[in-house]
Amino acid sequence: MTFPWREAPEAEFAVIGHPVNHTKSPRMHSAAYYALGLPYRYVAIDVPVGEVDVALEHLRSVGYRGVNVTVPHKEDALAWSVDVEPLAARVRAANTIRLADRACINTDAPGFLDTLEGFDLGPKRALLLGAGGSARALAVALSGTGYELTLYNRTFDKAIQLAKELDLSEESVLRSADPQGASLILNTTSASLNGAQLPILWERAEPGALAYDLMYAKEPTPFLACASEHGLQTMDGLKMLVAQGARSFEWWLGTAAPREAMLEAIR
Repeated sequence: MTFPWREAPEAEFAVIGHPVNHTKSPRMHSAAYYALGLPYRYVAIDVPVGEVDVALEHLRSVGYRGVNVTVPHKEDALAWSVDVEPLAARVRAANTIRLADRACINTDAPGFLDTLEGFDLGPKRALLLGAGGSARALAVALSGTGYELTLYNRTFDKAIQLAKELDLSEESVLRSADPQGASLILNTTSASLNGAQLPILWERAEPGALAYDLMYAKEPTPFLACASEHGLQTMDGLKMLVAQGARSFEWWLGTAAPREAMLEAIR
């Protein structure tokens, strides 16, 4: 169940986004509280674009302790915060807020790297699809572990701007979504939420490459379905959701998160 922010129920924690009706975060965090015997409630709250500031102030005033932030609000969440961790400042996006002191962190990047453990992907080359807050966070994470990046976005100028912010050359920005040479093809766009296809030249993908969609659904997203048809490894965003959610949980509460219980709740 999703609540408009003006009708937010009594709870301690929430995820905000627009849309947010697809999220599994309440189920995941509720399972963590149950596993540890904690008396907290976590809900999903819809916040229209342009209303993040007033929504966060309202949630703080009615006693919420923390919120996770999903698309398209991560940059607005950062702007609202006054105590910003260095990583969140660098990627210009916050996905976890502590409301009492308006502090924020970004758990997308470290959570994402958690999920790549155990994969043998060969050459560290990645094609990054999208140019928003999630793309920036994961680009910073990948660059920090030695990945060579190419960028593609449907709006070319946005990809050029992201490349400049990341100190990448303009040659790293592609006019077509060509995955040739990439061991990792990473979709950070919201296209999958709408069932939309991305114009990826799948026939040029490397055998054994990993197609990774930050979105998730009951059925494989269009992005992952196409990747699978071309023989690629695939992963949706569930494990990353758990990894970044666990890091949020631990930051808020100062105790280890029960990650297996969290994954089991949303699998």
